[in-house]
Amino acid sequence: MKSVAKKNDAVSPVIGTILLVAITVVLVAIVAAVVMGMVGGVGQSKTVGVTVTPSSVNTSHTGFILTVTGGPDAGSLSNVTAYMEGVTFAESGVVKNMSVGVPTFVQATAGAPKSGTLTLTGTFNDGSKYVIYQNQFSIPATTTT
Repeated sequence: MKSVAKKNDAVSPVIGTILLVAITVVLVAIVAAVVMGMVGGVGQSKTVGVTVTPSSVNTSHTGFILTVTGGPDAGSLSNVTAYMEGVTFAESGVVKNMSVGVPTFVQATAGAPKSGTLTLTGTFNDGSKYVIYQNQFSIPATTTT
């Protein structure tokens, strides 16, 4: 008589592997949902191109020339505030009526630093404020005329 032997020993490891993969996929999906929910509060930013050129006309007029060069949000830029090393840099405090391509002289306040990190903060028509420029900056020595 012949004896017929069944081989069932491979079924259990295959099912175990499938269950482990399924559990891993579910855990990854849960972790991804939690992480994406935490990142949901990140807001949009504004894009504006600017050039900043140091200017020193004479001893009473030092500052820089600011030109808005464009960008998708340049039309909604309502004003710019300049700071150097945390001190308000512009004599009027805020530069208004910026036009794309039109250079604007920004005069330094008395006692403003002549070098350091220059930060330009733009205020837009919707009331939002964003840093549109930040870089090390140095105003050349003044000339007398």
